[in-house]
Amino acid sequence: MTSPTPSQLICKTGAPCPESGLWESMGFFKTTIVISKKSKMPDYCGKKVSWRLLMKG
Repeated sequence: MTSPTPSQLICKTGAPCPESGLWESMGFFKTTIVISKKSKMPDYCGKKVSWRLLMKG
């Protein structure tokens, strides 16, 4: 079994971050964050969102 590529790794607000790196919010309004593994994934503008890993850190 291979590990998912960065663009395939998705995590939701409140979940522990599975991989350190640069993450992008998914949806109409986008932003990017740098977050460390095991940190709690944040909300964006007070909303729960899904985050997609752009680049491993």
